[in-house]
Amino acid sequence: MITDLLSQIQKDPASDQTKLQMLIDQIRPARVTDWNKSEKKLVSLTELLKQDEALRQALQKYILNLFAGKKYIRLLTESGIHSNDGFFKETSRKFYHIFLPPIYHEIDLTKLLNDIFSKRTDFEWVEKVDNAVWMDLLHTIFEDSPLGEQTNFQQQVLNSVLILSQRITSIGIEPAIIDKIPELEEFDSPFFTQNKAILKYLEQYDQEDFDRTSSNPQLNYIFNLLYQCEKYVEIIRINRNKFGASLNLTYMLQRLTQNIKRIRMLLKLLSDTTPQPGNIAIDIFKELVKAENKKHSFSEHFSSNIDLLAFQITEHAGKTGEHYITTNRKDYRKMFRSSMGGGFIVGFLTMIKTAVYYLHLPLFGEAFLYSMNYSLGFIGIHVTRSTLATKQPAMTATKIAGSLDLKESAEEGLNKLADMIVRISRSQIIALLGNVIIAFPVAYVLATAYFHFHGEPFADPQKAWQMIKDCSPIESPAIFHAAIAGVYLFLAGLISGYYDNKNVYYKIAQRLKSHKTLTKVLGAKRLEKFAGYIDKNLGSLAGNFFLGIFLGSTAMLGTIFGLPLDIRHITFSSGTFGIGMATLQNHVPLKDILISIGGIFSIGFVNLFVSFGLAIFVAIKSRKVNFKQSKQLLRILFSRFRKKPLEFFWPPKDPIKPQPVPPPEKPKDVTV
Repeated sequence: MITDLLSQIQKDPASDQTKLQMLIDQIRPARVTDWNKSEKKLVSLTELLKQDEALRQALQKYILNLFAGKKYIRLLTESGIHSNDGFFKETSRKFYHIFLPPIYHEIDLTKLLNDIFSKRTDFEWVEKVDNAVWMDLLHTIFEDSPLGEQTNFQQQVLNSVLILSQRITSIGIEPAIIDKIPELEEFDSPFFTQNKAILKYLEQYDQEDFDRTSSNPQLNYIFNLLYQCEKYVEIIRINRNKFGASLNLTYMLQRLTQNIKRIRMLLKLLSDTTPQPGNIAIDIFKELVKAENKKHSFSEHFSSNIDLLAFQITEHAGKTGEHYITTNRKDYRKMFRSSMGGGFIVGFLTMIKTAVYYLHLPLFGEAFLYSMNYSLGFIGIHVTRSTLATKQPAMTATKIAGSLDLKESAEEGLNKLADMIVRISRSQIIALLGNVIIAFPVAYVLATAYFHFHGEPFADPQKAWQMIKDCSPIESPAIFHAAIAGVYLFLAGLISGYYDNKNVYYKIAQRLKSHKTLTKVLGAKRLEKFAGYIDKNLGSLAGNFFLGIFLGSTAMLGTIFGLPLDIRHITFSSGTFGIGMATLQNHVPLKDILISIGGIFSIGFVNLFVSFGLAIFVAIKSRKVNFKQSKQLLRILFSRFRKKPLEFFWPPKDPIKPQPVPPPEKPKDVTV
């Protein structure tokens, strides 16, 4: 079939791209995993052209006619490089292009590249084919008439370098970057200097005695300046905890890196003085095919731009998570007391929620009061330094994800990781117990007291039965609703990290301190304390507030859309179970009681499993951790559980600190 196509080209070498598309269709593998078949076809094509001079010259003439008059600049300066529109405009643009693809001018090489490599997976087999195979084919086709010389390619590459250089300068002096590294405003900043050096290099490039090879000291100087620009990008990334991150900053750094990478490749191409394409030319070709194939990919767009922000969010959440991991019996008992405080507050919150139900408000009003009850209650738990157990997984997952990236030897690192998991396990269990064993009796006592003083039950019997059935995994979709709550708990952890990052990035605490109106109202000392509190707690306050909104409005959304949506949370379920039992005065069959108790702990398990699973997935992705010792870790954990099962529930005895040995007494002087 390839031979037939070449014969058609020999008969009619007109510049119609259809024949080239058909040629690539023949080379393209049926499955991208069979790329080696494409490589064999390319080798066979090369051998055929070497043996048949007429076919080779016909193909050469055909391709030169096809490329004649084409413009390369847009392809070289835009393909695979973020636009100046910003993250959200770029996202919407990709969305629009799904339905209305962009139109390219006929002379734009971008159109030809898209038409030839039209399948979105072409880049996979193109990348796999060895560079030597591509070079051998191109050398064979253009051995007596280099493609670049015939298509004004060199001049367009020079213009592309100039465009990229100016773009690097403009990005390097953006306020978002200058704010992080003020010295970049100096006149000798590499972002300024590289543009001047490149201008000088390009002006001299066409001179006959100019050294165009890679040994030119001017070129090496330019590469050094580009390296310095990359180092400043790295400084911002390394100091992300100090500077914070935003989508705008991440997008800008990504765009800057892409421009630097592309200009370096083009400069290397210009310094390649061999008459035929070398490795760098093939690398550029492969990169452009990949960029065009993936230009509408949302996953590529998000993964390349959100990494820094996602890392920051999970890192800040992880710092909060340190407070949820106990290391000794003192911390363990403190966690138990703290979780009992959380359960105590939730007992009151369940009573308030039930009272709101009996107001019979419109959907929005009821959802609003439910949300405020949850939000203010969670904030109250945080302010009183109490603990809500189900918030732990979203916070502690990042600590585990950080430990997965083992820095020590495999055995030592896995043992440390296993130790952390054991500590998190017992911390989580004692926090859950503290919540549940207090929330139930508090709600029960409050409902009983209400009946005693008012002479009527706090809830009617029908509602009370519904409260008990809502805890049952058999008679209600409690498990599904618990999974929804688990998603919200995970989102609350992300929101906490997002606002802590926002606090660092926008310097909110420092801005509050310099706020003139607040200084007059609160006074300098009070404002200093308030700003300090916000600096340390903004993320937690925001996370708790939004968690309340999520939990309180889900049932309303379910009613509006006609979907069985609601939430179940272990601590609140134990509180509502207590209200139901008190209202029915314990006249509940033992079977229903046991099923409800089992349901409550099932709800807790699903809450934890979903929130922890999502949190650790995002944390691992944001850190780009590649953990391959899962089986070995499970064996270590199983061995620990078999030898010391109690450690998963109760911390070992605190080690006795050695008493300091007093220094020997100085001998007294003896008088003779």
